[in-house]
Amino acid sequence: METLSYKTLKDIGYDGFLLKEAPERVLQFGDGNFLRAFAERFIDLANERAGYDGKVVLVQPHATSFERADALNAQDGLYSLYMRGRDGGSKVDSMRVISCVSRVLNPNRAADYDDMMGVARSRDLELVISNTTEAGIAYDPACRPDDRPPASFPAKLAQVLHERFVAGLPGVMILSCELIDHNGDELRRCVDAHVKQWGWEPAFTAWLDEECTFCTTLVDSIVPGGIRDRAEAWALDERAGFHDAFADVREVFDMWGIEGAPGLADRLPFKAAGLDTVFVTPDVTPYKRRKVRILNGAHTGFVPGAFLAGFDIVRDCMHDDVIRTFMNEMLDEEVIPTLVPELEEQGCRDFAARVQERFDNPFIDHQLLSICLNSVSKWRTRDLPTLLDFHRASGRLPRRLSMSLAMLLAFYTSGNPSLEEDGLHLTRENGDGYVAHDEERVLDFFTAHASDGDALLVHHTLTDSDMWGEDLTAIPGLEGLVAQDLSLIRADGALEAFRSVIG
Repeated sequence: METLSYKTLKDIGYDGFLLKEAPERVLQFGDGNFLRAFAERFIDLANERAGYDGKVVLVQPHATSFERADALNAQDGLYSLYMRGRDGGSKVDSMRVISCVSRVLNPNRAADYDDMMGVARSRDLELVISNTTEAGIAYDPACRPDDRPPASFPAKLAQVLHERFVAGLPGVMILSCELIDHNGDELRRCVDAHVKQWGWEPAFTAWLDEECTFCTTLVDSIVPGGIRDRAEAWALDERAGFHDAFADVREVFDMWGIEGAPGLADRLPFKAAGLDTVFVTPDVTPYKRRKVRILNGAHTGFVPGAFLAGFDIVRDCMHDDVIRTFMNEMLDEEVIPTLVPELEEQGCRDFAARVQERFDNPFIDHQLLSICLNSVSKWRTRDLPTLLDFHRASGRLPRRLSMSLAMLLAFYTSGNPSLEEDGLHLTRENGDGYVAHDEERVLDFFTAHASDGDALLVHHTLTDSDMWGEDLTAIPGLEGLVAQDLSLIRADGALEAFRSVIG
């Protein structure tokens, strides 16, 4: 079987959209699965639907080996993208060859570093996109202006932008996709720190202010990555008619919120292509809150209890009437009211409806135990703010969220906990052993208090201000309710405890 390339596609008579030659309008730091499945798909569709006529140059921000870049270049920058999941209740399993990537550069190779700077000096360049992981946007004072390349992504970007400024060219728009708050602002702060450290001219800072736009963005799509199972990879290659070492997989749902003034949308290629899941908004914060509280909060709200009840993957939970109803009632009656009126209610309800569909993806075996990693900090950031807001607004305790807190305590104290080198060893209701992974302090805490009675365990946990940022026993009635729920979980099991709080 031939490897994917433009020649191979011609030979097999591929009739999908392809763009072989076009100006390199986008410089992207990050060649991982997420951006290739997310940003490149949008650009590829803009090329097809709106004549954007733009290619993307991928820069590997961290890789020291050249093998990956060389292998994707050998495929002419082409790769297949599989959209797999549900949309409007229907099963989706489609494939598209992405043809917007022109080449991949590894700046640790001298020629590639020079090519990166050549792109910086190109009049065609309009857009910089990045996803260098949460740790990627950080100021590293060890970086120097003459490093080829500097170690950090912000230092590389500073060099690229300075090269463009020296060439007398217009600025660019920068879309940061790293999963940190205010990612665009943080990236600009790091670039400014390098400009100051390296003693670059004030005119460059003025150029950054006047010519460049650093955008904070919010991205949302589940991208489990490439095809890991060899048999499945072979079957997909057979179906496509070529071998593809870079096949990528993602769910159907996507959303890209970009913070900026209304006119910003007209400078991007997505609006003209009718890609309405990419949108410009003055503030992405409410949309991030919606994602965290609905999507992530739903996961953390039901997963520890569902795991105790004997479930292993998310999809199976959506096929259980009790757990699915618990999640939906938690979202409809407790989470969404805390987001309105800052966000439009129907939009929140539509988003929540898509969450159930996304969790019921027939192609993704999302393990509950992997979701339970660091569940205490997840519950604090994803679910506790909703509980507090709900109580402040209504004077009542949200019944399902309170139960989810009891489920969390049960997850860390089920069976006879034993702290080992690889984590906290516990036993769920069906007798299966499992290992909980969390911060050392959290595991030490639950090891020390696992033998407490239910009421005492709840008291010690809720009064731990380091764990929650405040003393949760100050919320009237919460301590007693969580202790009651924990005792019910111990006596009747997690599934019956879920059942006790649904309508």
